Amino acid sequence: MRNPVAVLLAGVLSFPLVAAAQGKTGYRKLFTEAEAAGPHVSARSRELPKTKVDGQWEGIVAASGGKTYFAASCHSKTDNAQFFCYDPKTDQVSHIIDLGTWCGQPAGTLGKQNTQGKIHSQIFEADGKLYCSSTSAHMPKDFPYQGGHFLSYDLKTGKCEDLGRYPDPQGGLLTMRYEPVYRRLYAISQADQTLIYYDLKTRKIVKVGSVENNPHQCRVLISDQAGNVYGSTWDGVIYKYDPKLGRLSCLLTRIPHDPDAPQPPRGPLRFREMTQWESRLSGWHATHWVMIVWDPKTQWWYGVRGNDEYLFRFRPPTDPKSHRGQIEGLAPIGYLPSSQRQPRFASLALTLKGDRIYYVSYTPWQTMSHLMSYDIPSGKVTNHGPIVTDGGRRVAEIHSLVVGSDGKLHAVAGVWSIEGKDPANPWSERAYCYYHARFLMIDTDKDLKNQQAAAVAGRP
Repeated sequence: MRNPVAVLLAGVLSFPLVAAAQGKTGYRKLFTEAEAAGPHVSARSRELPKTKVDGQWEGIVAASGGKTYFAASCHSKTDNAQFFCYDPKTDQVSHIIDLGTWCGQPAGTLGKQNTQGKIHSQIFEADGKLYCSSTSAHMPKDFPYQGGHFLSYDLKTGKCEDLGRYPDPQGGLLTMRYEPVYRRLYAISQADQTLIYYDLKTRKIVKVGSVENNPHQCRVLISDQAGNVYGSTWDGVIYKYDPKLGRLSCLLTRIPHDPDAPQPPRGPLRFREMTQWESRLSGWHATHWVMIVWDPKTQWWYGVRGNDEYLFRFRPPTDPKSHRGQIEGLAPIGYLPSSQRQPRFASLALTLKGDRIYYVSYTPWQTMSHLMSYDIPSGKVTNHGPIVTDGGRRVAEIHSLVVGSDGKLHAVAGVWSIEGKDPANPWSERAYCYYHARFLMIDTDKDLKNQQAAAVAGRP
């Protein structure tokens, strides 16, 4: 039997990552006229008021008041993530709060240590407030991480409230979901993958139990009309938490995989059996659903699977005694040729607009992000081409996507910097190229250029 770590190394090293032969850090050339003659996405973008942020993973919501609220992460040793909003009416991005301040960090330590580097969770709106959770990005040895926080933001008053912290030195609350039946904020803490919840009625944090023993967790939880909560494991098993019984169980339903893609060995590598490097590499083989969205029209959850970027749809069981949901594989939705490399991550950039699912594939460094879409009625997957934004900046990485009140796709993107115009912080580089974070807007009616040559694939 092949050593699973060796398998992981072989897959990861096939990517064009940082290599000594690439030389020192520099600036990537702008999008060329020749490239613009082919299919591409010509997006608009806005600078972020805080230049030390360097990316984003989920953490975005189009709120009922018309504004899009989002976080931008920071991997600096000294600075925290930041919280912003974009107003389509004024076409401006505004800064709201430093994440460390939101979580109660003493003002005297701001700019000296990174205590909360990301809002990695989804953001939910309920009863006039936004809810989310925090996690770490960079954990200096001099300042051990204290754990993730449950957070709220009042849309009317602008009040930012720290609801409580769950102590976890291994990391924070990457995953969080608002569940409206029991009015709870469910989250997964990284230590032993512990499912917890914050009860909005009692204002207490309750520990449910560990869902799996692996460093790579399900990034999105979902819930049904009865208040049951669902997630997935490293090797594609779907689990259920029944709040009425207070019980965790597994469904007899596994996330389907791309039949034409090589698959990882069954059974996760155990966290305590791995070195730090091995645990990081094991993420390439994780087959959780990475992002999943609800379609009220078809009454299905549509998700993308890690390891092969395979699109599927899922319905939880309607019979409370049943352990079998409905699940169907649909199509590989990753950008080719990067999606031919195995294994690979999926990104969190998945959203639904009308009858079409939009997705931005996880890209190897030194390449551009492509906008992909899946038409639900026809089952067609379309590669709309690489994404480029103002000034010919190439969009290199996107991990969030939402439909704004203006009907456009909103995202926070990592884009290649223009020398002399854009920030180039020492930690803001990918594969020896300077990049920075910008707020991105894609008008799917106007910004998809030269689409007559866009690649279209049918249902497999």
